[in-house]
Amino acid sequence: MHRLLIAFSLILASSCAPKTSNKPAGLKNASIINGAEVKSSDTLASSIVGVYNTKEKMICTGTIIAPNIVLTAAHCVPERAFHVKIVFTNNIDDTMNTREQDMLRELVLSATDFKVSTKWDPKNDSIEFDTGDIALIKFKGEIPKGFKPAKFLTDENALKVGNMVTVAGFGVDEINSNQIDPKKYRNIDEAIEYGEVICDGELHSKNITCFEIEASGDGILRATSAPIASLFETEVRLDERKTGTCNGDSGGPAFIQSNGEYFLFGVTSRGSAFCNEVGVYTNALYYKNWIEETSKLLK
Repeated sequence: MHRLLIAFSLILASSCAPKTSNKPAGLKNASIINGAEVKSSDTLASSIVGVYNTKEKMICTGTIIAPNIVLTAAHCVPERAFHVKIVFTNNIDDTMNTREQDMLRELVLSATDFKVSTKWDPKNDSIEFDTGDIALIKFKGEIPKGFKPAKFLTDENALKVGNMVTVAGFGVDEINSNQIDPKKYRNIDEAIEYGEVICDGELHSKNITCFEIEASGDGILRATSAPIASLFETEVRLDERKTGTCNGDSGGPAFIQSNGEYFLFGVTSRGSAFCNEVGVYTNALYYKNWIEETSKLLK
């Protein structure tokens, strides 16, 4: 999730973080900044999965909400279901690179179908509210031992400005930026498209400011907490100036914690450019009827 608001408007997390490699991850979507690693034995880890695009080799995050269904962001879903693997782990790299075939068969399951909200319009990145950035993915196979569906929040009164929210995901945990001269930067249009460069205006305007972005640390499940800054019917925004989500956390859960339990209400959607200001979460409770009806249609 991108997040600088001083000179940059909210940016849609239009894809997931590239899988960890020797190259820095491109900043195209929404890791946890200043968060803590979630151990496999932690209660929080039991309903969170990696959503891995095998074609683009990109990471998103998702939440198990039924025996074979994962809730994630619409922008995390590729064109074909067979490009998606649901990864049951707290370390995607370790799991995907294991040589133990029995482990792969148990922890890496193939998607069979997906559906996105009818309100989702990937070609329109100018919509500030109600983007419909929510999707369901169905996978085949049994949920591995230790995992279970998350419980949805039933008391919406818990969503109040100032209340703390727990967010988690497999994204990057470090963002670095360097100001560049856009006139001297090679293939800047492509760099902007892939999130490697972020600018605060039209590319060829006179007073444009551009930054080259480097992000790293994706593939490990991390979590943190941030307060609710504002509430809207379809979205919840968090104050993430100290800590919050970033690239690769897209599609991941936002929980309200009560009496030691985590209750799901949100899906990580988008934010500001450098993951240091505001995080925007689709209000899954608003889409609860859609989730229930659409779950029945997945094949």
